[in-house]
Amino acid sequence: MSSGFYAELIEEITELIAQGRLEEARIKVDTELAMPYVPSDILPRLRQFDQQLRGLAAENRRPSAGGMSLDEIEESLKGGREQQLKAVDAMHGMNLRSCLDLVRVYLKTDPDPLASALLIDSLIEQQINEELTLNRDGIQYTFIPRYQEGAAESDGFLAARSQLREWLENENPSLFNLCEQVLIREAYLALPLGFEEEEGVSLAASCVHLVYCSMQDEEGWCQFASQQQLENVNLFDLKSQFI
Repeated sequence: MSSGFYAELIEEITELIAQGRLEEARIKVDTELAMPYVPSDILPRLRQFDQQLRGLAAENRRPSAGGMSLDEIEESLKGGREQQLKAVDAMHGMNLRSCLDLVRVYLKTDPDPLASALLIDSLIEQQINEELTLNRDGIQYTFIPRYQEGAAESDGFLAARSQLREWLENENPSLFNLCEQVLIREAYLALPLGFEEEEGVSLAASCVHLVYCSMQDEEGWCQFASQQQLENVNLFDLKSQFI
């Protein structure tokens, strides 16, 4: 792993925190801390970020005059994407055990994919030990958050991220960053499910394919697939393309 990557990572996390983009910074920190290997000189800095983000999150969760009431949250959960995201963001700072009835109703209404994924991530983070059901596109998923892996914790996610690093980190850092963003988003949208380790290569290739397609560069994808011998790899129908 190049020292340049970690220097850029530290700089990026510092900038995200300075800009108040704490969720993005948290994803970066959690993803790195979940990796099987982190250089000994980088690990203390990541732990410092972790403590700093915890402190900032605690500050942000203090009640304020501008906070949403439970009634306002309930009403917003019935609205469109932006309203649902706003409500879920407010719920992230709550003890979700105190509003599980509201959570149950919301998850059964075929909610917005991104908003519901972020709420499920909060449920996992709080280790909620109750059986819940998510209705998504006519399919029901029953799960207990306490026993689910976080978005950046599944073996398949870690394998895919490692594969993206091997392919792109040194050859094309900009493309690596774009593909990593797609991978992280896909990991959230998959919740409460995760990815298996053996799906890592297909997942990584699917992220690269989606980025090339978004740039309308089919030739670039074909060249990349040929170079990495991915012609026969089955690609996932990523949810990110519809969000």
